[in-house]
Amino acid sequence: MAQGDQVVFQRLDLAEILGIWRHARGRIVGIHQQSGHSATVDVKFEGHETLERYLADLFQLVH
Repeated sequence: MAQGDQVVFQRLDLAEILGIWRHARGRIVGIHQQSGHSATVDVKFEGHETLERYLADLFQLVH
């Protein structure tokens, strides 16, 4: 994933818990590389605060 990529939640149950529409598309607005750990991403969904430092595995790219 790269900054600006459009993504959706891979885990729809998590989207629902956060109050985000199941198939809402968000954008990667930040990437945090951590030595020895999985990278985390910041994702912005329209109408919601930016989700900060979520595991990238929770999202899938929109093609």
